[in-house]
Amino acid sequence: MDATHKLSESYVVIGVKEKIGYGFGDFASNLSFGFVSLFLLFFYTNIYGISAVQASLIFVIARVVDAVFNILLGFAIDKTHSRYGKLRPWLLYGSIPLGFLTVLCFVPFGGEAKFYFALFSYTLYCLAYTAVNTPYSALTNRLTQHEASRSSLSVYRFVLAIVGYLIVSTTADLLISPFNDKQLGYVFAVSCFALLATFLFLACFGMTRERVGEEEEMPAPTLREMLRAVIGNAPLINLSMFTIFFYIAYTVWMAIAIYFIKYIIGSEGFTATFFMIQSAAYIIGTVISQKIIALMGKKRMTLLALLIGVLGVLMQYFIAGNNIWLIMTGVCLYSITLGMGFVAMWSMIADTVEYAEWHHGVRTEGAIYGFFNFITKIAMAIGGGCAGWMLDYYHYDAGNITASAIEGINLLMTLFPGGMFALSAIFVACYSLDEKTYRDIVQKISLRKQNAL
Repeated sequence: MDATHKLSESYVVIGVKEKIGYGFGDFASNLSFGFVSLFLLFFYTNIYGISAVQASLIFVIARVVDAVFNILLGFAIDKTHSRYGKLRPWLLYGSIPLGFLTVLCFVPFGGEAKFYFALFSYTLYCLAYTAVNTPYSALTNRLTQHEASRSSLSVYRFVLAIVGYLIVSTTADLLISPFNDKQLGYVFAVSCFALLATFLFLACFGMTRERVGEEEEMPAPTLREMLRAVIGNAPLINLSMFTIFFYIAYTVWMAIAIYFIKYIIGSEGFTATFFMIQSAAYIIGTVISQKIIALMGKKRMTLLALLIGVLGVLMQYFIAGNNIWLIMTGVCLYSITLGMGFVAMWSMIADTVEYAEWHHGVRTEGAIYGFFNFITKIAMAIGGGCAGWMLDYYHYDAGNITASAIEGINLLMTLFPGGMFALSAIFVACYSLDEKTYRDIVQKISLRKQNAL
């Protein structure tokens, strides 16, 4: 196979069927992660019977452990070679353990050891989720180097992700409510979602193909090369700082949304409608992002998205009052920001792999995505901790809801994520890897490989 054919194979335009298959992976992820993110804090404090501070400690410890595990996993991924490729085997062998551990998070456990059981089960869940989701995220790089296809893959991924999230957020209560024993109801609901997620991960494995790098017999990168590809990668560092603040905003908002519906909007029956409207706005943000990227590029679109989000939460806090439609307008603007931001983020991280390959001479998806997922987990650890600690700071007590608690919940759904978005914008402005630069890098890498033959 000559070098020109190798380039055309790795630069292929991905078809719709494979894009859908790739998107099934995030569909599955959000059936699992979406249920845990939306309901586990509420389950811990209102059903399982531990305090908000204890729940926060669980989230922080588990996610810090998970963050360190991401780094180790990145190294393991870069050492993986199999007949299924470098990344897809992790989906094949990790999906069933992940399904089981998703359910374990909601299994009732009585007695004084309930805190430790919750910590143990949630930590194991985080590790299993990472072992599947990190290689899944990196799979974009192995499918193609075609930049428009990568952006399109991110769109399919996040549209199907929100479908999974929408299914969870709108049907979970329908699955839980028939049970008088709410703990049993949660176990039943999470079991349904975990089973479906397992099948979807396996479908993602079967419907995708790794092309980039598979045609070359390249030695696995050394630890020193992996570290250099991460530490000496300026676009990756700026993107990671943006991601920290963006994910903190996302994690806190997700954890507090159930409380917001119950105590601010004042109608638990509005839950399905709330998430349906919110999810529709998220899908709009995701779908329009591909066209906006084509017009102005990822960086400018991300800055625009963050501005929309800040304006939305400011309007919600200062203007909306008790007007449900103004509240939902703010929620929708925030959700459009999420959709646009996540598409840009996961398209941009893919490009940093080629940046490292050109500047440091090593292709290391595992180390870069391992580091990037380390960053997301640290951000979620901070966000999860903030949600619980702030509830405690504002004296949240499920049996005695005070005006202070109401104000805290409202701040965590509005001004807090707005502040995080504003900080994110600073680092997006510093991100230097635009579309033209990326295309030049891909061409230079190809020429270097041809000259080496």
